[in-house]
Amino acid sequence: MTEQMEILQGYVNDMLAVENEMHQAFRRQKHSDAPSSHPESAQLIARIEDTIDVHLVELKRALERLGGSESMLKQTVGKALGAAAGIYNQVRGDRVSTMVRDDLAALNFAVACYQMLHTTALAMHDQPLADVALRHIKDFTPQIMDLSEVLPAAVLSDLEREQKVTADDSVADEARKNTREAWTQGAGVH
Repeated sequence: MTEQMEILQGYVNDMLAVENEMHQAFRRQKHSDAPSSHPESAQLIARIEDTIDVHLVELKRALERLGGSESMLKQTVGKALGAAAGIYNQVRGDRVSTMVRDDLAALNFAVACYQMLHTTALAMHDQPLADVALRHIKDFTPQIMDLSEVLPAAVLSDLEREQKVTADDSVADEARKNTREAWTQGAGVH
C-alpha cells in the first residue's frame, strides 16, 4: 500500500469515527423527551441524523475503495475523537437549547474535518474522495444555519418551561436577525 493510500485511509477512518460519534448522540437526542418540547428542534435533529446515516454509508464505501476496512476504524476511533468526545461523551440534561448548541459545535467540527479530508484528497489527486468530502460539507452547512436559526427559540422555550421568562417570540426573532447580520458583516470583511 502506498503512503498516500494510508494517509487517505486515516482521514476517512477519522471521519467515520466523528460521524459515528455524532450519530450516537443525535440518536440519543432524537429518542429523548427533551426535543418534544420544541418540535422545530426535534425535526431538525431527526433530519441531521438521517444525513449522518447517508454519510456513514458513503464513507464506508470510500474506505473499501481505498483498501481499508472497518477493523482499521476500531483502531483509530480513540485518537480521532479528542475534540468531538468532549462534546458528546454524555447527554447533558434535558435542555433543548443545550442540545442544539452542542449540535452546532459538532457539525462545525465535522465540517472542519471534512475540509481537511477534501484538501488532502485534492492534493493527492483522489477526486472521488474529494467529491464525497465536499458533498458532506454541503450537506452540513445548511443544517448548521438551520440550527443557528432554531437556537434562539429553543433557548426561549427552555426558559419559559423553567418559568424564568414569559415567552416573547419577538426576542427570538431579534436574536436570529442580529446573528444573521453578524454573519453577513463577517462575510463582507473578506
